Amino acid sequence: MKKLILVILSLTLLLACVPTPEQEFVVNKGDDTVEQKLNETSDPDSGSIAARQTFPDRWDEDPIVENDRLIVRANTEIHVRTDGLYPVYRTRPTEITKEMVENVAIKFLDKPTASSEALLTKEDWGRALQQYLDRIAKSEEWAKAGKPDGWTDVEDLNETPEELEERTNWYMEQIRNAPASLSEQAVNDYSGLEIRKPQSFTLASGDVAWISFGKIEYMIAKGCKTYPDIYSFAQYQDDLRWKEGSYQYWIETDLSREQAESIALSELERLGYTGYAVSDASTATLLVSERGVAGGWSLVLKRSYGGYPQIAGNVYASRSLYYGSSVDFFMNAEIQAERFILFVSEDGIQFLEYQGPKEIAGLVNANVELLPFDEIRVRIKNALSVCFPYDKWATDPAVDPRPAEAEIFDMYLSTFTIREKNSSDYYEMPCWIVNFDILSYTSNPNWTWDDIREGRDKPGQHGEYLIINAVDGSVVHTGSGW
Repeated sequence: MKKLILVILSLTLLLACVPTPEQEFVVNKGDDTVEQKLNETSDPDSGSIAARQTFPDRWDEDPIVENDRLIVRANTEIHVRTDGLYPVYRTRPTEITKEMVENVAIKFLDKPTASSEALLTKEDWGRALQQYLDRIAKSEEWAKAGKPDGWTDVEDLNETPEELEERTNWYMEQIRNAPASLSEQAVNDYSGLEIRKPQSFTLASGDVAWISFGKIEYMIAKGCKTYPDIYSFAQYQDDLRWKEGSYQYWIETDLSREQAESIALSELERLGYTGYAVSDASTATLLVSERGVAGGWSLVLKRSYGGYPQIAGNVYASRSLYYGSSVDFFMNAEIQAERFILFVSEDGIQFLEYQGPKEIAGLVNANVELLPFDEIRVRIKNALSVCFPYDKWATDPAVDPRPAEAEIFDMYLSTFTIREKNSSDYYEMPCWIVNFDILSYTSNPNWTWDDIREGRDKPGQHGEYLIINAVDGSVVHTGSGW
């Protein structure tokens, strides 16, 4: 009982420190606001769909929030649909089937003449062991050279001698049990595919291929008999900086992004997939067994609901702000956006990965009424005011008295998968994706905004974003989808 009283007292003192927002801060509304709006048209008086919903092109405001712990400013373009229409679709997760993968393989690859289970050979495991030992040595080298913690492999570096010996012995056991080479059997189709059993194929053209699939994803690669890695330009830049990793295997490409996107969309249509849009693109090199085999583009394509791509544009950040905590964007595989991850070279798609299969169960509302931007602006302000300044890593007066600063630098009105109330189905719901950077003097007293803004040209360098349901204004919990 004493412990309970102390907990309640602590919470009371903590909440007393939180400033009262201008308007109630709502996280994932549990009422029927969304359902009510979805059952209405945007023009109830006429019973027809309103022609267009408009929003400003930019948001410039300094400050949005200002107190002794936090200053927030907006300096951003606002990206919305050009037709002003915002449909909502009902979707439900489905599973990958063997027949689905066979059908794609028949269209994507030549006819097979031989196959084998895609196991690792003694040589493959020996190479993996050597890479592990090299990584340990590199981590120790970095530590002695005083490189920043972010550039050391902490997991490897912290291994005890006993753990190192145990891991090494495990690799040695794999080498002993692995076959010296793989034996193939004659086939004339892809009917022998099995779930969670990767297979390699020799094709009638003399080329080779690799296929693997599970319940929520499948992968097909041309020109290799094992899983390939897509080595992005951002990874290449980091490896080049420290002269480690696979930087020496980088292969340039003359293919433009427009050409790569055209190849990808045409090939997906030939495979039977239409209605997708490119949401991310980067030059890349395809690595097979840690060696570069082709230069090209890494593309991510997501379902476009009514011409409206899900999370379109640059959602750089790796973490989402949700009620005072950061939530991993891909925490819940069940609500992962349906998407393709492709590697495209001048020879076409060489690697194809499909994730998060969903079926469209119907159109719920052809143009749902969204909250006006002035209301969204207040919701964003309140969310940042309540959540952000109480993160100790972001602002701690005991370390540095200066308030943390945040700058909203990009906003997209896109879609996100939201759970339907009392149902196993989902809504593909219009949502505001708010990207912002943080200048925390607690984390680094010498940082400047020039340092932060310079990083915006480097994919993967941004830390936070906020997702607001555009229909009811609630903050979306990206892990659970509501």
